[in-house]
Amino acid sequence: MRVRGSLFAALLVAALCVGAAPAGAQPPAEETRLEVQMQDDGDARWTIVATVPLEDEADVRHFRDFAETYEQGEQDFRLGVSAFRRAADAASNATGREMSIANATRSAELIENTSSAGTADRYGELRVSFTWTSFARIGDEGTMYVGDAFRTGNGTWLSGLGPNQTLVIRSPPGYSAPTTSPIGPREGDLRWEGPRSFEPGYFEIVYEPSSGPVEPFDGDLSRAMLAGALALSAAALLLGLYLLYRRRRDGTPERPATEAAAEAARADDADEAAATADLSTDETGAASGDPDLALLSDEERVEHLLEESGGRMKQADIVKETGWSNAKVSQLLSSMADDDRVDKLRIGRENLISLPEEGVGDLETDRSEQ
Repeated sequence: MRVRGSLFAALLVAALCVGAAPAGAQPPAEETRLEVQMQDDGDARWTIVATVPLEDEADVRHFRDFAETYEQGEQDFRLGVSAFRRAADAASNATGREMSIANATRSAELIENTSSAGTADRYGELRVSFTWTSFARIGDEGTMYVGDAFRTGNGTWLSGLGPNQTLVIRSPPGYSAPTTSPIGPREGDLRWEGPRSFEPGYFEIVYEPSSGPVEPFDGDLSRAMLAGALALSAAALLLGLYLLYRRRRDGTPERPATEAAAEAARADDADEAAATADLSTDETGAASGDPDLALLSDEERVEHLLEESGGRMKQADIVKETGWSNAKVSQLLSSMADDDRVDKLRIGRENLISLPEEGVGDLETDRSEQ
């Protein structure tokens, strides 16, 4: 089966159409996120998440009706399994490598958040995950090549992203950040925000295994550190002997050389501590321990907010602090929860978000046992 590159692009745009939806059809999505977690065997685990705004009770009823049939497999997500099966067939024909879409799971969730001002915000979340087998080609010595799976006989099945669409490709376990990629990685991940277009052959991405021989300078570095420690000890001893000589010459009561050496060592430690304190402050004297928020990823910024708030925050407060949309925060927190970077606990009409070490999962267990 062959599919034109513009066909799948049309599906992407269709996922963001607005206006009244016919009964039984997927409600129009506000934001769509495509996440690709590469596997070390060349497979890729895809997760597609669409956030649907719900303005009134009619929207809620429509979403509930669609969600029920969707989870039962009676209806498909516009960017769901069937769409990607067509893309995998086209890529398999173009590359000559057998590919398939397997292990698909679906879920739908109605989310209600109440802000600190008391206003309610409701939206639906549609999610589908599946494994695209042989998505990448494994070369010599484990080198992984990603890119030809986006090809078709007529170009590429992914010619672009629409507004409010995001594509994220994550490095496979056991591999370093990509050594070749069309954009710079952040923490090993490649991230694109729509709207934008992709030319055929754009996704040329190469991963190298991160494991390798120990660097030759490691041993030399250890020996250099040992030699430096011995030199400092010798200098401290010489200083102690010099102080002892001065005291004898000046008539000062003698102290053991070891005590003088210890005093010299304490002085060295004090100098080192002062130097460290100087390095930990900026030119204005302010501590530089706080991170630059502009350099943090979205996930790191959420973790920083949680740390500043004692490890727990309401989801609505995260929306307020970041200035992001409710849909973006919901998608981001769901992704972080899947990666075990945060825990989510539903309390009434709100979500409580916490760092994993805060034990929100234990609170949820306690509530279920009551």
